[in-house]
Amino acid sequence: MAYQVLARKWRPRRFSEIVGQRHITQTIQNALRQDRLAHALLFTGPRGVGKTSTARILARAVNCPNVDLAGDAEPCNECETCKALFEDREMDVIEMDAASHNSVEDVRRLNENCRLSPVAGRKKIYIIDEVHMLSRSAFNAFLKTLEEPPSHVIFILATTDPQLVPATIRSRVQRFDFRPLQPKQIAPHLAHICESESWAADPEALWLIAQRGDGSLRDAEGLLDQVISFAGDRITMEIARDVLGILPGELLAEATRLIARHDSASVPLYLEQLAARGVDYSDLLRALQSYWMDLVFAKEELPISGRSDAEIAAMMEAGTELGVEDLFRLIRLAETLEDSIKWSLSPRVRFEISFLRWTTLDRVATIRDILDQIGGRAASAAPLSSPAPAPVRTAAKQTSLANEADAPTPRTPSPSPERSGPLELTTIQTRWPEIITALSKRSPAAVVGKTGWIPEEFSGKKLTIRCAIEGKFAFDQMKNQFPQLSVVLEELLGIPFTLIAAAPTAKSAPSAKKTPPLVPPSSSDEGLFSSLMNRFGGIEVDPRQTPEPE
Repeated sequence: MAYQVLARKWRPRRFSEIVGQRHITQTIQNALRQDRLAHALLFTGPRGVGKTSTARILARAVNCPNVDLAGDAEPCNECETCKALFEDREMDVIEMDAASHNSVEDVRRLNENCRLSPVAGRKKIYIIDEVHMLSRSAFNAFLKTLEEPPSHVIFILATTDPQLVPATIRSRVQRFDFRPLQPKQIAPHLAHICESESWAADPEALWLIAQRGDGSLRDAEGLLDQVISFAGDRITMEIARDVLGILPGELLAEATRLIARHDSASVPLYLEQLAARGVDYSDLLRALQSYWMDLVFAKEELPISGRSDAEIAAMMEAGTELGVEDLFRLIRLAETLEDSIKWSLSPRVRFEISFLRWTTLDRVATIRDILDQIGGRAASAAPLSSPAPAPVRTAAKQTSLANEADAPTPRTPSPSPERSGPLELTTIQTRWPEIITALSKRSPAAVVGKTGWIPEEFSGKKLTIRCAIEGKFAFDQMKNQFPQLSVVLEELLGIPFTLIAAAPTAKSAPSAKKTPPLVPPSSSDEGLFSSLMNRFGGIEVDPRQTPEPE
């Protein structure tokens, strides 16, 4: 018999042999036991995770006369129906490659043939692989048959790109998502194959092969086939690294050691070693990221799979001076360099410049470390600090203090004078310029209150202030100043006020014939007017001497 690769020789034949997809196989077995199997199923997932194998096992279980529906619902694999399917001569199970049969004519032929009754089995089963390759017209032609097929037909669709399958198709099928496999699921299966084939293999080597499988059991079996062809009957870690092109740990440890110790002087020799090996710099960066991630796990005392104790010890020795945050930063830098080096015309130069830069990086200081250092310095400085002794007054100082006592003290604003009687409106009007001046220090916009706001009525604690400037804007501006004005009034007059705003009237609105305000403009107002004129380049115009524009 011709040689078969391991992926075909060890293809699963029972649901229990499917690796890592228990959530799917158990659902299908229960559906078979309860006679609740859907007429159309969609298997999705990455390559090499068991989609087609599960479809073939299901096809045998549906038509196998010896299937134990009261038990495990597994096909017997010994009857004529099962053997015919193994030998690709079963007429009731039709496998169709949608990549090469993707036209409307192919789907129309399928729609016509599926109406024919099965030849020997109970059901006619169509397995359509890579169904996302069907054209849009073919999908549309398939809709009616997929939704209401004959009672003796079961459709099993398989795809690696479910997003390319129209929603109208996905809504008519029962979907099963196959998951990528983990190395801890692939490695035991590879060990079972080696044991069955009488091959000796190191567990670390099998774990390395499982990692290189990238979630695909078929890829891992292909790599095992390649390694065993080179190694014979004994698979070691060194052989697996050489065949798979994985860089040795010593090379990665040396890179880590150079970065940790800031040994820029030894970088040229290390780069020459990489060039002599013909290293692919993208592979090297990926290996460094994995190495540093494992080093983080080792520093955090987390379990590491696929590395021996001696390799972990060498890893810890190389990265002794690197903290976890330093390693995280290096991983990010390596990832960024890996993305950019793919489009570089000179990957070697780009890698060498970046690697030399990495050896000059300072250690990462976290905020927690900085706060701890500040706290430590404060704690160490606390015992050294002692209260300073009271200064001794010398004769000169006493003399200066005496002179200061004889000097006139600066005048401070005096509090509001004591009133002999109740507060009256005339008192408020008299002190109104003083009140507005104090308010202007808090809010410069209140300077207009000297002439634009008129205290009009006072009763008890209620003070009515009328806005003498027409317009809603001026009235709102006055009301906005009331909170600050209340504080100033209480400070200067000694009692709290309740302020009431009165809108301007024709009588109170300023005009050319109006009586002068309560208080004439002071020299400070004239200075403010002059400064505004000088700042904005204005000129004073007498409206009586300016002719009206024609």
